[in-house]
Amino acid sequence: MFSVIAAALILFVLASLFKISFIYNVSYVLFGLYVLATLWSQRSLNDLRFRRRCQERALFGDVVEVTLEIENRGWLPIPWLQLHDRLPLALVTPPFYRALVSLQPRETRRFSYELYCRQRGWYEVGPLTVQLGDVFGLSHRQQDFSEGAHLTVYPKILPIDELGLPSKSPFGHLRTKQMLYEDPARVVGVRDYLSGDSLRKINWKVSASAGRLQVKKLEPAMTLETVILLNVNSAEYTRQYAYGATEMAIVVAASLANHLAGLRQEVGLLTNGVDPAETGGAGLTGYLPRKGRAQLTSILELLGRLTIVSDRPFWALVREEIKRLPWGATLIVITPRETEELLDSALILQRSGFNVVFVYVDYPSPEVYEVAHQRALKLGFQAYRVWREEDVDIWRRHIQAAI
Repeated sequence: MFSVIAAALILFVLASLFKISFIYNVSYVLFGLYVLATLWSQRSLNDLRFRRRCQERALFGDVVEVTLEIENRGWLPIPWLQLHDRLPLALVTPPFYRALVSLQPRETRRFSYELYCRQRGWYEVGPLTVQLGDVFGLSHRQQDFSEGAHLTVYPKILPIDELGLPSKSPFGHLRTKQMLYEDPARVVGVRDYLSGDSLRKINWKVSASAGRLQVKKLEPAMTLETVILLNVNSAEYTRQYAYGATEMAIVVAASLANHLAGLRQEVGLLTNGVDPAETGGAGLTGYLPRKGRAQLTSILELLGRLTIVSDRPFWALVREEIKRLPWGATLIVITPRETEELLDSALILQRSGFNVVFVYVDYPSPEVYEVAHQRALKLGFQAYRVWREEDVDIWRRHIQAAI
């Protein structure tokens, strides 16, 4: 563009010196083309409208289609238009989408591409950069559309058939082999009265028909309130395994939450990780136990967005949250490995009325883990090792065998 202006100025000076009208005309034409090209490109940019359609959430392994819609609302054609959309490298390679098109007046064009959800995270799609020019090729404009979309990819969820986690809460929805409590709402039959049976259990109608006292047989049941305590402080992990171990910890947390929510049990999640979408406080991030698919969705979204930290000590934050935790809940502690601070804090939680279960994700050697496992058993805790995805099934079988 500047070369055109410079050429027009040079021709104008020459025309002034030599008094040649033809050179005057050429300089005027160049000036006119410059003004027309500038107005054309600016007007075209003002008449351009952009929309992006992209879902906000996706499961691990999904393929998400993103649609870009470009509309020319003006009466001037756009001879050439280049689109450059920035994309997350973890979801697509190369990390951009480009297209070169022309738009007629009042024309709308749509473009689409796919994102492959192969890693959990909170990703920004965009912003979109647009370059366009006039029909003469003398002027071009560029603009960044700040409207970007965010996509949350949930962590991978592994199937779990049965956990067999303990509970101290009486009554509820799950049948249990723990004969500590019998749910008065679950009558499974009657039996003859025995000395010492409570009069409240006598079924008077059946007793009148049978001619002897009959007592209700009740089914044992429990409410399994579970809080998943997730430690993603990378400073507490072995350095060479920190990334893989923290990601595995998140996968285990998501799988447990999905399993418990499927049983319609109350499940919560508290973690020392940081949610980039929220401006949280200094304590643990997450949700206390609640039922429902909405609770599971909130937990999975949090785990998808979660950012690994290196400066938030886990147990110091957990001790601050003890008063908020529901009494009798099962606390599944997903942490790298056994430490003295872990055992001391777990004993405090145990004396406060909680059932504590350890899941270690930073023990590559089964022999080293076995020492920690035996120590936990002596103190009255369940401890399990998850190093690979296949270990989740091994962990399930070990829990079933212990019931």
